[in-house]
Amino acid sequence: MNMALKPTKQRIIDAAITLYNAQGVSNTTLKHIAESVGMSIGNLAYHYPNHDYIIEEVYRQLEVERTQVFKNMLQAPTFENINVELNTLMTLAQKYLFIQLDGPYILRNYPLLAELQRQFYENSMNFVKIAIDMSVDLGNIVAEQVPKQYQRLSHTIWMLVTFWCVQQNLREQKELDVEEVRQCIWGLLYPHLTPKGLHLFNKISEANKLS
Repeated sequence: MNMALKPTKQRIIDAAITLYNAQGVSNTTLKHIAESVGMSIGNLAYHYPNHDYIIEEVYRQLEVERTQVFKNMLQAPTFENINVELNTLMTLAQKYLFIQLDGPYILRNYPLLAELQRQFYENSMNFVKIAIDMSVDLGNIVAEQVPKQYQRLSHTIWMLVTFWCVQQNLREQKELDVEEVRQCIWGLLYPHLTPKGLHLFNKISEANKLS
């Protein structure tokens, strides 16, 4: 975060995230969070007057963390760099799983947070498109064969990464398998690779044991 929270506040935020993931935002009360941290509701209210302050603080923390991930990716939106940063991105998605699981509830009840989330979705899709366009310029991916082909591909890859942890949770698969996410992304990109891109893919596959 831009400014580190004081230890007590951070404990409250960490407890809230754990509870949101376990039982949902709508089912989590100040009492639940206070009990998890081991303090009275009165003491918790001293730091966060109501539940809205807590969830907004959680979102601020998430924004800082995921902004840093995309900043790292944008510095070099290449196959190699994205392949490495995917670990951090998927770990972050797992940490804040409730954001997707409780998406409709949050969008309806927290308009400011809903707008931040929509902006993040758009920025994420744009980032994937930038990475694909750069790969075309570098000669790793063939040029578009039909209009908006890579815009649609970007949308598909974004959905895969964004909702991977959700489908895993719904299927009661608790272990995050980042390698499988990589395989799925490469499976989408593979038909569009040039001979140069295939060579690079084989190097990355060998290094990360994706084959």
